[in-house]
Amino acid sequence: MAKKSTSNSTVKKSKRERLVRPYPQVPLERAIRVPTAIKEANGGNPFEPASVAEYCEVGPKTNDFVYLLSASARFGLTSGTIRSEKISLTDFGRELVYADTPEQELTLKKQAFLQVEIFKRVLDHYRGSQLPEMKYLGNTLQKTFGLPTDLHEEFSSLFRQNCAYLGLDTASEELPAEGSDQQSAHSIILGEPKDKKGGVCFVIMPFTERSGRFNKGFFSEVLNSLIIPAATEAGFEVRTANRQGTDIIHSTIINEVINADLAICDLTEHNPNVLFELGIRLSNEKPVALIHAEGTERIFDVDNVLRVFPYSPNLWRTTLDKDVPGLRAHVAATRDGVGKNETYMSVLRKLREQK
Repeated sequence: MAKKSTSNSTVKKSKRERLVRPYPQVPLERAIRVPTAIKEANGGNPFEPASVAEYCEVGPKTNDFVYLLSASARFGLTSGTIRSEKISLTDFGRELVYADTPEQELTLKKQAFLQVEIFKRVLDHYRGSQLPEMKYLGNTLQKTFGLPTDLHEEFSSLFRQNCAYLGLDTASEELPAEGSDQQSAHSIILGEPKDKKGGVCFVIMPFTERSGRFNKGFFSEVLNSLIIPAATEAGFEVRTANRQGTDIIHSTIINEVINADLAICDLTEHNPNVLFELGIRLSNEKPVALIHAEGTERIFDVDNVLRVFPYSPNLWRTTLDKDVPGLRAHVAATRDGVGKNETYMSVLRKLREQK
């Protein structure tokens, strides 16, 4: 008897269906059809599943309806499943569909989105809705959030759909950085060490990729996958500037640059703002750990005076396993050398005196 053949795509699809998803499979824009059906077709009163399905234009016994009801429940809008006698509005769902103003409705929609823990954590992690390229995003989704590889594309698509629907196109001042309990207007706490023995480390680095050498999201991945782990392991609280989509350097950022116990400065792409902030840091004779992606051209007056830690721009798990401990050691050596090693300015003064 001949065996039935099964295509690879069918196998992959069935495997994805068996995976437990920590997020709704339906975007918020579609899920809101469920509480809207209860409001508009039944005056806000509990409604039979079949009637809700009819309003939403899906079959009452289909997987599409199962996913729709599940999504509405996970966003906190309704209670009840396809087997329930009736689907009911939650208090939060009622507040949303009966919102007094468009502004209130949008605020409540954002709250519904943030009720899904992984959506909020990813939004916090990237300080906004702009996700890096999939090869970088996949590393973080698997390593930081424990999301199986087979769900990465689906999650990314749903996350982007929800953010576009809610207008979350840039970093939001309403959202604190992951792992922090405070956020000032112009700086963000990104990581807390288990043993805060190093003080505050301020990260000076590009916010966007401009040379064409790196994909979109590269520097965000460098920050999250390399710098934050290395600095927190070295005992530092990690902070960086919160520029909210602009390159303006505020006075509070300058104060952070000057007053931090240590700075990590990424020279990759020779970003003008980075070099300006580095100049301020060096002129105040404060310790700074310099880094750059391998292949970055040298800056003569910097690279020849101070050591620069080169990291692999691949940001693969194998390269990070090597570079995170290497950067941690570089940061610790910079910290331990305070008061023992010559500063950049003292070296320049000596060179001037020799002329």
